[in-house]
Amino acid sequence: MTARFRLSVVDLVTASAKRPVLVLLACFALAALALGYAATHFSMTTDAASLISPKVAWRQNQARLDKAFPQMTGTMLIIIDGKTPELAEAGAAAMTERLTADTAHFEAVRRPDGGDFFARNGMLYGSVEDVRKGTAALVEAQPLLGPLAADPSLRGVSAALSTMLTGVEQGSATLEQIDKPMVALGNSLNAVAQGKQVNFSWMELFANGDVAQKAPLRRLILMKPKLDFGSLMPGEIATKAARAMAAELKLDPANGTRIQITGEVPLADEEFATLQENIGFVGAVMALAMLATLWFALKSVKIVAAVVVTILAGLVITAAVGLLAVGSFNLISVAFIPLFVGLGVDFGIQIAVRFNAERLGGLAPADALSHAAKALGGPLVLAAGAVFLGFGAFLPTAYTGIAELGVIAGLGMVIALVLSLTLLPALLILFKPGAPQKEVGFAQAAPLDRFLEKHRKAVLWAFGASMLVTIALLPLVRFDFNPLHLRDPEAP
Repeated sequence: MTARFRLSVVDLVTASAKRPVLVLLACFALAALALGYAATHFSMTTDAASLISPKVAWRQNQARLDKAFPQMTGTMLIIIDGKTPELAEAGAAAMTERLTADTAHFEAVRRPDGGDFFARNGMLYGSVEDVRKGTAALVEAQPLLGPLAADPSLRGVSAALSTMLTGVEQGSATLEQIDKPMVALGNSLNAVAQGKQVNFSWMELFANGDVAQKAPLRRLILMKPKLDFGSLMPGEIATKAARAMAAELKLDPANGTRIQITGEVPLADEEFATLQENIGFVGAVMALAMLATLWFALKSVKIVAAVVVTILAGLVITAAVGLLAVGSFNLISVAFIPLFVGLGVDFGIQIAVRFNAERLGGLAPADALSHAAKALGGPLVLAAGAVFLGFGAFLPTAYTGIAELGVIAGLGMVIALVLSLTLLPALLILFKPGAPQKEVGFAQAAPLDRFLEKHRKAVLWAFGASMLVTIALLPLVRFDFNPLHLRDPEAP
C-alpha cells in the first residue's frame, strides 16, 4: 500500500516537473475560480448561538424561551446615573425619545423602571409606610410647592419663601421646619451668583427619612438593537448610535449625568472585539516568523517564494471549498486559516529541503524532485492522512463550530498535499533556484542528532514516564467555565 502511494506520488511530482507551465496555468486557473467563488459567496456569522447544534436539548429550550419572550433576547441596556433624580429622569426621558425615533438601529425601546405608566402609578408599588411618608412630606412642603406651582420662576421662589416666613410669624410653622429648604436654596443661589454650576433637586429637598434614600439617581433603558451578524461585532453600529445620541443630548459628567452601556449584545461584542485587537500586528509578526523559518530551512529566496505561492494558492482554494462544504464560516471554523498555513507549509518545507539535499549531490532539478518524492511520498501521504483523520474526529460533536472547522481544515490538508506535489515542483522548475553550496541543515545540531540516535531507548522511556506523570496530574486540572471572567472587570 505504502509502495503504491510512493509510486503515485513520484509519478505526480515527475509529471509536474516535466510540464511545469501547464501545471502552473491549471493551478492558477483553479485558484482564480476559487477566488471568484469565495469573493461572491463569502459569508461569516458572528452569532455565538450558531456554534452549537440546534438539536441539543438546551438549545431547543432556549429557542422556545426566546420565542415566548422575544423582547428579552439580543438586548442592550443603557444605565443613566444623575447627580440628582431630576437629571437622571430627564436624561432617560430624552434618551428614550431619541432611541424610539431611531428605527434604523433599534427595534424596540422601553423603560423598565419609569415612563408614563410609573409616573402615574408608581406610588402603588411602594409599601404603605413609604407612601405614608411620601405624602406626609408633600403635605409638609405645600407652603413652598403651592407658590412655585403657580409661578415656577425666581419670583415664585421669593413668594414661597415669604409665605413660609409668614407661617412662622403666625405660628403655623417653625424655623426648624423651614431650615432645610432655606439653607438649600440659599446655598444654591449663592453658588449661581458666583458663576458655579449647581445641581439642585426638589425631590431630595422634600423627601425625608427612608424615602430620601430611595430617591432614584439611576435610570434604565432597555433596547433591542438591530444586529448585523455579518460583522465581527453585530451590535457595534447600534452602540455607536446610542453613544452619539447621548453626546448630542450632552448626557455627560460635565452636565451632571453619566451614560454606561451594557447587556447581552455589548458583552458579546466585547468578546469579539478581543479577536481583532492588534490583529494586524500579530498577523505581520506571524508572517515574518513563517518567512524566517522558511529562510533558515531553505536558504533560497526563489524556493521560499515557491513555497509561499503554493500556500497562498492552497489557502484560496481551501476557503472556496470550505464555503461550498459548510455554507458560511463562523468564529471557530475561520481558524482553518492559521491551521492551513501552519500545517500546510510543513509539506513544502519537507519537499524543498529534500530537493536541496538531492541537488547538493549533483542531481538536476527534475531528477532531484523525483528522488525527493520517492523518499518522502509515503511519509507525506501518511502524515496528511493522519492530520485529516484527526480533524475528522471533530465531526461527531454537537459543537457545530468545531465540527465545521474539522471539515474545512481536513479538506485543506488534502489540498495542501496535492499542491505541494504539483504546483510546488512546477514552481521550483520554473524559478530555477541555484544549487546549494553546502550541506543543508545546521551542523551545530549534529551532536544532538547523534545523542538521540545513540540513546533513543532511554529517550523513549523518559517520554513515556513523563506522559504517565502528566496523565496522573490531570485530576488537578481546573477549568473556569465562567465567560464573565474573560471580560474587563472595569467595563459597565
